[in-house]
Amino acid sequence: MKRRSAAPARPRPLLRRRFDTALPPADVRARLEALACASTVLPTLFVLPSVGESVRLSGPELHGDIHVRLAGCRTALAAFAGSTTEVTFDFRAADKTVVQALVAGLGAELREAKVRRPKQEVQGHFVTGHQPNVGHFLAWAARMPSMEDHVILESAVDAGFASEFDCFEHIHAAMRALDFMRMVRMEGGIGSACDGDEIPPHLRHPTRQGLTGKAAMVVAYAGHKVSLNATIDSKPNPAGARLRIHYGWSARLQRYLVGWVSDLAPKGQ
Repeated sequence: MKRRSAAPARPRPLLRRRFDTALPPADVRARLEALACASTVLPTLFVLPSVGESVRLSGPELHGDIHVRLAGCRTALAAFAGSTTEVTFDFRAADKTVVQALVAGLGAELREAKVRRPKQEVQGHFVTGHQPNVGHFLAWAARMPSMEDHVILESAVDAGFASEFDCFEHIHAAMRALDFMRMVRMEGGIGSACDGDEIPPHLRHPTRQGLTGKAAMVVAYAGHKVSLNATIDSKPNPAGARLRIHYGWSARLQRYLVGWVSDLAPKGQ
């Protein structure tokens, strides 16, 4: 009987916690920045540039960015209780211990409120530079002009945080191969470039096209389900492991949608 390969892990869910406090946003921001720089929070945290009244924390030991939004309280009950600021944490479930430490460090002035679970697209996971993790690399790559011919989805970034692959030059080479394949597609070709030359050796990677059923990953993007019916494998790292990039073609965007990554064990295991 043919042995079935294990299905790739599903996305780590986003969690959200919201608090009301009498502290003004500037004081909350100052306390968060002090906590990030202190040694009381175990992981190494970095305060990233944020837009508006918000604080974004990242770090090599986190499974994703921790986004803290600060806004004025809108409910009459909050105003009656003397609260002036809503503090909302968006974070990965795997980082809930870190968030709990941050909440404790902000003090007893915070009063927790019930909120709905956020959608996967709520947190952008944009980091200023890539760190030793596939998820951070993909979040970085999503903002780089050299990768503008692809759309790197949040689901791919999420899967990357669970990946143990560590050769970024191989990931980049596989993405460059997608650039070549997109050029061929736009020119109406099948397996060669518009001038008739065969694909360069350094861009040749194992690919699978036209996948159906369980072989095609399905992810959510912009409120719709997207089928990733093709894969491209990276070259192996020194340990022999490879990274499989799951993608699909968007006729509307005329771009490849990179929606998932999976770790592949060394051949022979």
